[in-house]
This record gives sequence, C-alpha cells and structure tokens, in this order.
Amino acid sequence: MKIYDISMEISGKMPVYKNKAEKKPLLKRTRTMKQGSNESKISLDMHTGTHADAYYHMLSKGKKINQISLDKFIGNCVVLDLTKIKDKITVKDLKNKTIKKSDIVLLKTLK
Repeated sequence: MKIYDISMEISGKMPVYKNKAEKKPLLKRTRTMKQGSNESKISLDMHTGTHADAYYHMLSKGKKINQISLDKFIGNCVVLDLTKIKDKITVKDLKNKTIKKSDIVLLKTLK
C-alpha cells in the first residue's frame, strides 16, 4: 500500500476555522543561542490545519482521540471536495457519494 502524508505545514499563515485570528497558530522563539540554545514554542487550536475530529467532538459520550486506534487512519480513502460549501456541511452534502463501509473519508474544505 502506498501511504500519503496529507498534513498541512503548520505556520502562522495557515487557514483556520472561520479565519478567526485567535485560532491561528502562534510560533514564538523562547530562547536564543546567546542564552545557550535555540528553542521555540508553538500554541494552536485543536482544529487547526490537518486534523481528525474524535467522536467526542460532537457526541458527549463519544470516544476521545486517544481512544481511537491508529488503524482507523490507515487504509483506502475517499476524498470529498466540499470547498464550495460556505457555512456548514450537512447530510445533504454527503448523500449520493460513493463510499464503502471500510473507506476512510477525507473532507476537503479549503482550496
């Protein structure tokens, strides 16, 4: 099986939910070589860039991300291009798509 890494590069310019400034990643240098070593800190919202929503995100008794096996993230996938949707994804947007029960579904929401 060929594996593709689809992760977005994390940067302060990356797209975030509804383009809210408070959700943009914060990259900050915390130490320099003058202080003995270069160190940085990153702070970001869990819904930044490429991510997976756990069932817990929308279901109060759903599994949290650390309770979902990594096997669920490796396999055949279907990419649904939803970039034309402006407000929110609905059931109607997902109907009539060719998805097998074993497929991993990726929702492309940004161009």
